[in-house]
Amino acid sequence: MRWIVGVIFFFLTSFALYGKPLRIITVVEPPASYLDSHGQLTGFSVEVVQAIQRSLDDKTVIEVLPEARAIHIARTEPNVVLFSFSRTPKREDEFYWLGQLSAKAWSVYALSSNPVHIESLEQLRKVQAIGVVRGDIREEWLTEQGFGNLHPSVNHQQNIHRLRSGRLDLIAYESQGIQHLLWEEGLQTSDVKSVFNLKTSDVYLLMSKSGTDPKLMQNWKTAAEKFRRSGQQQFIAEKWQMILKHYHNINTEAVEGVLYFK
Repeated sequence: MRWIVGVIFFFLTSFALYGKPLRIITVVEPPASYLDSHGQLTGFSVEVVQAIQRSLDDKTVIEVLPEARAIHIARTEPNVVLFSFSRTPKREDEFYWLGQLSAKAWSVYALSSNPVHIESLEQLRKVQAIGVVRGDIREEWLTEQGFGNLHPSVNHQQNIHRLRSGRLDLIAYESQGIQHLLWEEGLQTSDVKSVFNLKTSDVYLLMSKSGTDPKLMQNWKTAAEKFRRSGQQQFIAEKWQMILKHYHNINTEAVEGVLYFK
């Protein structure tokens, strides 16, 4: 009798997990995903994901959440699609990786008036306050490198404000994001400067692993691969390549649907 109860409990638990509705979550990370002047979600990655949704006849509303909360949900709940997040060795076995969206470089930035000169990670560790976003890959990576001078905030906008007010010496971000953010804030790209390059990362559309319906995952993975092979992702990448160059003077390269930020 006990084994029967155990079997029933197993199937009920599996049904509860696999039966959970799909969630699609992103974060504010321009120009991959952000809210335009009308409050509408837009961006290169958003357009790719929405096109994949249409191919699957999926009408799930994309949620926009803080980074720490978004990745926590993807780590702990089944049937969660998440974008755009960096693929790292630490994260490799935590998620299903559905398809690459972009590649970007990370740097640390200072106000142009700041005479700081950084040539190594060791020098960077001696800076008093470096702004990061809670849950962001740069916070995760710098913490792994032993940095104890990180000051997390909810989003990159807060970091820009804290940098300008003098509460931060540097902020960790990426070239395309910082340029877009400065534009949104009505600032000039000359107001800040890159003082040290950290590393580059590949950015993906991914799916939660624990408890996720294998059929749902495979449907999304197949659709993402088919969309990229069809050339449609390359079309969207080239469109955003022109938008970013024309409006923000951001140089990119579109290769097989992946947007490479220079």
